[in-house]
Order: sequence, then C-alpha cells, then structure tokens
Amino acid sequence: MEIIQLKYFVTVARLGNVSKAARELYVTQPNLSKSIARLEDELGVPLFEHRKGKIVLNDYGRCFLSSVNLCLEELENGVRSIQRMYESTQNILALGSSIDDLLPDVLRSFAQQHPEIGIRQFDCSVPELYERLSRRTLDLAITARPMAGEGFVFESLGRSEFVILVGKDHPFAGRKTICVKELAGEKLICDRSRMDSGTLSELCRSHGFAPNIVFEVESSNLIYSLLSCNRGIAFMPMVQMRKINNEFPDSGIHMIRIEDPVEPAQLGIVYRRDYDWSQAAVIFAEFLRKWLGQEADDVKAMECITDVI
Repeated sequence: MEIIQLKYFVTVARLGNVSKAARELYVTQPNLSKSIARLEDELGVPLFEHRKGKIVLNDYGRCFLSSVNLCLEELENGVRSIQRMYESTQNILALGSSIDDLLPDVLRSFAQQHPEIGIRQFDCSVPELYERLSRRTLDLAITARPMAGEGFVFESLGRSEFVILVGKDHPFAGRKTICVKELAGEKLICDRSRMDSGTLSELCRSHGFAPNIVFEVESSNLIYSLLSCNRGIAFMPMVQMRKINNEFPDSGIHMIRIEDPVEPAQLGIVYRRDYDWSQAAVIFAEFLRKWLGQEADDVKAMECITDVI
C-alpha cells in the first residue's frame, strides 16, 4: 500500500467522481481507476459503489477513510515537525504579512543587523495567513487587525492615526483638517490592507453618506501614484507620510488631519497559541517592536510640525 494510493482514494471520496479526481490529481482516469482497484484488491473489500453516475463510499470505504485521514494528518504533522526542527537549526524564520510593502521595509533593516538569520517572506491575505499559521508553514504573521480564533494570539505592537491623503492639485490640498462628512461625493481610494472597503463604508455611512470607492487596491505605490495624478483621495495611517517623505519627496501628496474620532490603524503580530518560539523569532519580534517605536517617534514629530504649521 503506497501513500499516493491513499491520497488518490481520499480525493475520489471527496469529489465522488473519478474524472474530476483525475483532473485535480493530474493523472489519467484509467490510471486512477487502476490505482483504486489495486487498493481494493489489497484490502480485500470494495470501497465504493456506483449510484446514478456518481461513485460513493460504502460502509467499508467510510470506515477506511476515517483511518486514512488520521494517517495522512499524522504524516503531514511529522513532515512539518522535522521541517521546523531543520529551520530552527538553520536559523530560518518564515514571516508573513497582509500589509503591502511592510515586510520589505522591516526586513531591509533587519537583514543588515542580523545577517545570521535567514528569512522566508510571504505577502498574503488574512485568510491565507490563517491557513499558513494553521499548517505551521509560517512562524509569525503581521496584520492590521486581530485574527479571530482561540488558537491564535494577536499582540498589538502599535497604533497610528488615520489621516486623509490628497494630491497637490486637489481642492482639499490647502486644508489642515477635515470632517468625514465633507468627503461625501469624493472619489475614494481604498487601501484594502489597512482599511478594507467594509470598514470604510461603515465609517462613511455613520456620517450620513455612502462612499464613492473608485479604487480598491493593496499596493501602496499604486495609491501614491493615483493620489499624485489626482484620481482620488485616501484614508491612510499617518505613519505612511514618513515613507512618502523619505522615498517620494516630489510626490506632492498632502496630509489632512481628520476632526472626527476614527478608530486608529493598528499593527500587530499573530502567532499560534502553542507556537514554540525560536531564538530567531524572539530576536525578530523585539526588532519589530523597536522599529515600530522609531516610527511612532517620527509620527509624534510629524504631529508637532503639523500643529505648528
């Protein structure tokens, strides 16, 4: 009995159709049928029966499927365990983030200070981070909001006030402050990785209007380009102005403080509750706290300048 036979069996049982299973497994239908037949011969019992064009598990098949799933799960856990052991000895850290351009910024400085630590970087959506953490193919994840689930821990590392960013040619460009209700009818650019469209819509409706979201993107550079071309305005954390000032000094992007109370953007690190912290993970988490602390200091200085102007 081979592992590949068991995986074929599980796929056919799940799909209830040999043709579909063959396409998903990238094998020919005759070869898949022969593999299932050999498995049944080895067990000495039939596992499936045909009903109205579908192939379904019989009582023997359902009993066997339960055992096979446990077997494959244990095998997968074993593979992941030795991979984690190897990565621990090799000082390799698997990191993921749902926030566009954050990890590259952090890792640029981290790699300089800790060249002894190897990094595997993954830019993923929040659901993908869930999956990778659950499968233990990710050590730590960085997100803008807590991830639900008893098996995860969200450690908030920092918060940043949301501001409005506009291009230099926008009528609001000369403003220092603005009320949310004044944005009714404006073309909005939604930064999906920091304030998704649902949150943005809820905020706008709480001030009496439905938002006119014309762009919904995850690329900060694309947002900066759209702002510079006066294609809309964007809610973004104030800390983004630090990046704009440092990397895009000629963009002409202008920051406006929001007069109404708006839940600030936050940044946190997520890990499994049963995560066994390696030394590399401890070093990175501490580095991230200090890195965000420096960002917070820069934001405070920016706030002081804004208040004086």
